[in-house]
Amino acid sequence: MSGRIFLDAHATTPVDPAVIEAMLPWLRQPANSHAGNAMGREAAAAVERARAQVAALIGAEPDEIVFVPSATVATNIALRSLARPGTTALRSAIEHPCVVGTLADLEPAVTVAEIPVDDEGLVDVDAVAEAAEHGASVVAVMAVNNEVGTVQPVREIGALCGYLSVPFFADLAQAAGRIPLDVRRDLISAGAVSSHKVYGPQGIGALFCERSLMPVMRPVTSGGGQERGLSPGTLPTALCVGFGEACALALAALAAETVRLGGLRDRLRDMLGAGISSMAVNGSMEHRVAGNLNVSFPGVDADALLALIPDVVASTGSACSSGAIAPSPVLVAMGLPEPRIAGAVRFGLGRQTTIDDMDRAAALVIAAVKALRTETRP
Repeated sequence: MSGRIFLDAHATTPVDPAVIEAMLPWLRQPANSHAGNAMGREAAAAVERARAQVAALIGAEPDEIVFVPSATVATNIALRSLARPGTTALRSAIEHPCVVGTLADLEPAVTVAEIPVDDEGLVDVDAVAEAAEHGASVVAVMAVNNEVGTVQPVREIGALCGYLSVPFFADLAQAAGRIPLDVRRDLISAGAVSSHKVYGPQGIGALFCERSLMPVMRPVTSGGGQERGLSPGTLPTALCVGFGEACALALAALAAETVRLGGLRDRLRDMLGAGISSMAVNGSMEHRVAGNLNVSFPGVDADALLALIPDVVASTGSACSSGAIAPSPVLVAMGLPEPRIAGAVRFGLGRQTTIDDMDRAAALVIAAVKALRTETRP
């Protein structure tokens, strides 16, 4: 990466070399898994093996996994199927734009109610219960927030939704491969997983849907019967294989990577805190995914900071909201003051991150913050 320090793993992850190797044979030969000939059957077997690998990562069964072009498509299928006209759909105040946008498209036929979060970005289960007591067709709460890395109490929310007989949709894109997941244990009814967040190829994701709800699911595009009619079109065998291999690798490395990345993140936080006065960490440190560090440097504009250190590839928020003029909806929902929001930077550590990366990134950020603060002094 030309000496650049990639710390934007929440936006995307580099494809693992082992994943590329697994994909190559299927890129070099015709591979239509829907064809009835010998080559088609071989491709179909590879796709089904990949489906089982994706299912294993989240504790699902293979027949509960539907391959789709992206987690956004999975979200659309699930929410447009579950949020019925004339009902109320509940979502947390810090959901990914694909959840917020999909539910907004369903208004006013569907009433959308927002579940608040606290100043650490955590959803209160009691608030979910209060919002759902008058009835809801679906509750949508992401398992891990894409900006501040908070790990939500999905098991408690799932238990509540199970008690109320309300489907629970969980955006699993930032959670899969980063925390242990078990959709059966957590009573998650439907969810979305993204390949390129787990070191797989871009252009493919998965819809998880428990068997009892599968008949309720409706496609958002038409024109074919593939994937139970929910994702029409020829499946990209190579992408499916790559996605599956990435999930298998992530599951095998999960425990060790959690410890390693947590240590690297704490190293970066401590170095930044020692070198920069009045730095603030955004989000819960106790309930936080290991590779996330979202910090604010009051008095420093985050965009100006990142422009000054192009070799540190980080972000100011969700990649799906990049270019937006408005401040981060996540940080606003957490009730943070405007200067803290304007100075917030998200560092996303990943499989390729090293100790040297942390030391170099910290030195560059510290120097840039001090330079910018010097420029703004009267």
